[in-house]
Parts: sequence; C-alpha cells; structure tokens
Amino acid sequence: MSVESLFTRSWYGRCGWTNVFRPLQPLIRRLVLNKRRAFLEQSKKSYRAPVPVVVVGNISVGGTGKSPMVVALCQLLKAHGYRPGIVSRGHGAKITVPTPVYPESSTLAVGDEPVMLVRRAACPMVVFSKRDEAVKYLLATTDVDVVISDDGMQHYQLNRDIEVAMLDAKRGVGNGQLLPVGPLREPVERLKEVDFVVSVSHEMTDALEKLSLPITLAPLIPSRLMSLDGARRLDCQQAFVSHTKWHIMAGIGNPERFIDTLEQLGLQKKHTTHQWFADHHAFDKNDIPADRAIIMTEKDAVKCQSLSVVNENIWYLPVSLQLPECFQHAFLEKLNLIKVDH
Repeated sequence: MSVESLFTRSWYGRCGWTNVFRPLQPLIRRLVLNKRRAFLEQSKKSYRAPVPVVVVGNISVGGTGKSPMVVALCQLLKAHGYRPGIVSRGHGAKITVPTPVYPESSTLAVGDEPVMLVRRAACPMVVFSKRDEAVKYLLATTDVDVVISDDGMQHYQLNRDIEVAMLDAKRGVGNGQLLPVGPLREPVERLKEVDFVVSVSHEMTDALEKLSLPITLAPLIPSRLMSLDGARRLDCQQAFVSHTKWHIMAGIGNPERFIDTLEQLGLQKKHTTHQWFADHHAFDKNDIPADRAIIMTEKDAVKCQSLSVVNENIWYLPVSLQLPECFQHAFLEKLNLIKVDH
C-alpha cells in the first residue's frame, strides 16, 4: 500500500494513525489562518487583474472535480459572449517561466491536466506556479476578458473576484482536520467565505448534509467510450455487455469516483481488475497490460496517447459537468456585476 493510500485511509475514517500529528494542529491552524488574514488585510498588495478572475479550487487534497468545472465554466462563458482563458500550476512539469499550452503540447512539458483542459475547453491557457504571473502573461498575449484559475484557492498572490470550492460528495471533508491529521488545506469554516460550493453528484449525501452549507449539485454526464487513438467510439452499455472483463487504470486523486461513474453506466465491479497510480503519474508503456480490455480516465489518456503501446483495446471515458440553471444564472449575474466594477 502506498503512503498516499495510508494517509487517505486515515483521513476518511478507516483508521486514525495520523492522529499522532494532532499536537501540531494548533500551530498549523494558526499558520493557515495568519496567511488568510494577511491576504484580507493586504489584498491591495496582491495582483488584481483588469478582468474578472474566477478561482476553481478546494480546501482539501485529492480529486474533487475541479477540471470538469473549469471546462463547464469556459463553455458557459463562451455561450454568453465572453472570451475566457485559463491559468494553472502545471503540476509535475518543470516550468520556470509562464508557458502557453496548446492541444499538441507535451504533458511532460506542461502537465497532464493542462493539455486535457485546453483540448476540452478550447481556450487560451498559460501554466506557471506563480498564477499571478501566469495571468499577466495570458492577458499580454491574448484577448481574454475572464480568467479561470484551475486550483489556486490558497495562492493569495493572485486576487480573485469569484471563488468556486469543489467538494467530493462521498468523502466530504473527511475527518475535518487540517493536514497532516486530515485532508484539509484550510479549516472547514473557509467554505462559508467562498461564493459557490459545488459537488459533483446527482444527490445530496450524508457527508455533504452534515456541513449545513448551501451546496450546488452538478452531476457528471459521461459520453461514449473513446479509443486511445480517438478514432473509435463505443457505447458504454454495449461495451460492458460485449466485454465482461475490464481492467481499470487511473492515476488521479480520487479513483473511487471514477469506478462509481463506470458502475452507474453498467459496469459490474466484481468482473473487473484495477490498477491505481499516484495522481499525475507519468505513465510508461510497461504500465499498460497488452492483453486486456482497458478503461482509463481522459486525464490519463492524454499522457498515454504518446506511448508506443501494442494494445489496441484501450479506451477512455470523457465526462462533462452539467451546471444547474440556477447556478448558471447566479454565476453570470455575479460576474456581470464584477465586470462593471472592473
């Protein structure tokens, strides 16, 4: 079992060994709150872009659905006449200057999620660890009029106009403790300060209800399976009937959510095998079995498409986030007011 799995099991209630770090909690909480307080008191010193900036992030580590939300917001904005652009850290890539991302960019050079995002959102995108510098470069080289920051809720060098916090429906906030005792980067109370809290789910769960917060539910809508080379499509129900044995691969923050999505489409988990890798895993062709029918996430597929694999039975599942009309209206209304101020 990986170190990541050991921490996850403790954070989400299966054991509690991370409680050995509990004496550090007061100090960690003070540091986190001081960072937030300094931003609020000195926000005029952080970079404020001449266009609205929307941060899509979370207060916990692990996958919560940020990427589908970024794509959904870009599509919403373009449908209403805006010209959105995206900035991101480019996790795992060695980036020393603000770097534009293109559909044909190397995942090793700019990161896996940025390549997936720029292909799906079809918007200008720049990656750099200093998101304020990434925004400046994006604005200097494109005509975008709204910036979406993929993650960066705790990157306070960048001022923001709207914050969208993503929550996992099943995991919620785990044990509610800050790192490393729990999965949280900031205290739970931080969710009361954001503009929107969104969970990728069809229904309210116990983990969400206990937070007593207004939470928008936005379900993931999967499309048909796509072959790794993008040349073939396969209906999910047909696929799960014709192939009773599937090998599931994922190098994402929350692979259980991927399995849940597949099961909702008819996959029988008892007839599958799986291979979980660390988030942002750099795939090698030796990671991929040559003799099994494989399903992977879209984020993993963008990395594997450049590999010389012999298996022609590799598929990935594109998904889209369905934003409720009430959220769309509230988001656009808030953005229009902010745009007037800018």
